[in-house]
Formats: sequence, structure tokens, C-alpha cells
Amino acid sequence: MKIKSIIASILFGAMLFSFAACTGAPADATTEAEKTAEDTTAPETETETETETEKVTETETETETETETETEAPVTEPAIKYAGLDSGIVRDGTPKKYFCLCFDDTTRQDLKIIEMCKKYNYYKVTFFLSTGLYGADWSSGVGVEHKRFTKKEIQSGIYDGFDLASHTKNHLPLDQYQNNVKKVVDELEGDAKNIYKLTGVYPVVMAWPGGDPNVTRKLMKIAYENTSIRLARGTTSTHKFELPKETLWLQPTAEISEATLMSDFKRFAEAECTEDMLFFCWGHGYELDIYNSYNKLENFIKTVTETEGIELVTVSEFYQLFKDEIPAYIEDAAE
Repeated sequence: MKIKSIIASILFGAMLFSFAACTGAPADATTEAEKTAEDTTAPETETETETETEKVTETETETETETETETEAPVTEPAIKYAGLDSGIVRDGTPKKYFCLCFDDTTRQDLKIIEMCKKYNYYKVTFFLSTGLYGADWSSGVGVEHKRFTKKEIQSGIYDGFDLASHTKNHLPLDQYQNNVKKVVDELEGDAKNIYKLTGVYPVVMAWPGGDPNVTRKLMKIAYENTSIRLARGTTSTHKFELPKETLWLQPTAEISEATLMSDFKRFAEAECTEDMLFFCWGHGYELDIYNSYNKLENFIKTVTETEGIELVTVSEFYQLFKDEIPAYIEDAAE
């Protein structure tokens, strides 16, 4: 019996061992459900961590981009400086007498004119330049020296402190080209652009080449619609002091070689100023050689600069002071 009992015990133990081996589940092991739960939870935690990291990275990148944008200086083109805007004159409604003096062609006689002007501290003078005629010699056409300065000479500073404006690029009789808008625009605006490159100041005024016989209202319209030129001087003396009705064909008061120059100015100086008045004087430097009138011009400049109650302005400054009151071009005005 003992033997049977021992055998029975051995067989029962073997059965327990066999069952444990088949299930493979030790008493402290994690169940498959728990494993599945852990496996499912882990990736979610990892994904959230990655997402938070990505958010932080994106936020940092956005912050860096905003910082870079805020610290970068804006790129802007330099503003164009137009002639005549720095006269220092304030128009307060009080009538004034304005005086302009200008010379065409930028010839070598201008050196003596400039010397006279500097002697009397008079810089409110306009000189009209044709940038397509640097160094041109037209002496044979006028009977005395008529040599234009070269570009290099002008760059040396001859006209520094004075107003340098347009006389068109090649001084052509523009009425012969008025059906060729491109040609006219190149003569006017092309010259203005060249002067801007030369001086850093963009001209807004010019002198019509060839005088009034070569000016038409069609040319005025082309200038008005296609260029920056807003005042253009003619050549017919009026001997009057009224402001012009429009500025793209402004007629002067007097010319430097006229016999009535001093008497015209005396009338201007003595006139009662109940409204704005203008004495507009012009000429060519070579005339001083033709008429041997250097002393006459110097006396005139001395008189003008010593006369009280007169506003000395360049042609460009005159335009800027009155541009809101005097139209540049009137469409339906008579020829």
C-alpha cells in the first residue's frame, strides 16, 4: 500500500509540472491583456512627446523668422531730389516782387558771369545746359567765341551752387519734330535725366531752343503729358511784370542786351506791389562779347542785389513756389 501511495504522489506531481510547463504562466508574470494595454499605451506617449517637440521647434522657428524680419532694414529707393524745392521762401499771402536771371548754352563766357555773381553773393541764377552738345563750338555761327563746356569741365564744379536746368539735349528746332513724340520726349526728358545723373538734382524747367519761332502748343502738350518739365522759357520780351498765365511757354520781361534793361528794372523796383510780380531776365554769355557789355551786366547785377524788397529766385524756385497756382499747360488756350 505504501508503494501504491508513493507512486500516486509521484504521478500527481508530474501532472502538476506538466500543466505548468504547458501554460508557461509563472505566478508573477503579466497577462497578455495587460501586455496589450502596455503596448498600446507606449506608442501614444511617444507620439505625444514627438508632437510637443515638433510644436516647440516650429514655435522657435517662427520666433526666429519674426526676429529676423524685425531686424532687417527695409530696402527703399532714394527719393529723387527735384530742383527748386529749397528756396527757403515762405509764401504767406503777402504780395512780393520776384526776380529771375538765366543764361542759355553754358558757354565759356559763363565763367565771367559766375565771377560777377559770386562777387555780390548772388547764386540765384539758372544756367541752361544741352547735354548732347558738350564741348560744341558754334563760334562761326555768331561771330564771337561760342564754345560750350565739356562734360568733364562741368563736372569740375563750374556751376556748383547755381541752378542747372535743361536746354534740350541737342538744341534742335523742335517744331520740325513735333509729329515724332518719341524724338521730342528724348530731347526734353533725355536731357533732364542726363542733368540728374550729372548733378543729383532733377530739373523741372528748361529754355525752348531756337526761341519762340520754334515753339508750338503741340510741343507744349507733348512736354506736359510725357516729361517732368513744367516751366519752359520763351524769348519775346514783354517789359511787363505780371505772372504768366501758364508756365510751359513763359515769356521773359527783358533780355540782358536790351537798351531798356535798367529802366525796366527801375520801374519794377519802384512799382507798388499790390499783387505778386515777376521780373524775368535772360540772355547768352556770348552776347557780352558781341556788345562788350560785361560792365553793363555787372552794374545790373549789383543794382539788383542791392535793391530792397525783391525776392531773388532761380527759375526752378519760381516754378516750385507757384506750381499750385499757375497751370503748366492750358489745353484750350489759343496758339
